[in-house]
Amino acid sequence: MSGHDRELPPIPQDLEASVRALRSMTPPDALVERALSKLPERPKRPAAAEGSQRASSLWGWKAFLAVPALAALASAAFVVGDMGAISPAIERSEELAIALPEEGDAWMHLDLWTHGHADEPAVVHLEVPEHVRVRLPDGEGGSREQHCQQERCSHRLTRYRGDAPLSVAVAQPGRYEIHVRHESNEARVRERFILIAARD
Repeated sequence: MSGHDRELPPIPQDLEASVRALRSMTPPDALVERALSKLPERPKRPAAAEGSQRASSLWGWKAFLAVPALAALASAAFVVGDMGAISPAIERSEELAIALPEEGDAWMHLDLWTHGHADEPAVVHLEVPEHVRVRLPDGEGGSREQHCQQERCSHRLTRYRGDAPLSVAVAQPGRYEIHVRHESNEARVRERFILIAARD
């Protein structure tokens, strides 16, 4: 049996999830700007130099090719530094059915997987589609409510500990996709909730 005929062992799920998380990451804007600022200045073209246009054109292509390489390098540095600080990202998806009342909104708590943060405060990014109401804890034992009236709306919470629920509500039948990302020094979690709202 040749080496090509041997079957490779399956990739562990946690490694596969980590690779997917790495592929979805992008470097911060500040890091990309810093990488781009290190590119050499484009030389000024001498007015009477023979072949200057060709040289300038070659320089432009070199700079054009260098930009993605520097951006990839910056991304790799960001990912390596980031992965060294906290554990690989956890990703999960959940589909939830909501029974709508005759009138008004149907509210539902999002059951976030915050147990991985080990009581560390997390930063939460919540993204909802149009016509979804959101009830967010205000950090003082109360909550604030917002209604998304554009194609998608983003909300951010800092120092979230999972002790107060994040709630969403819809009033019309349909399929609503909600994305939640929460990160701390202990864990990174990406969650997707698909709400299927229907009236009996």
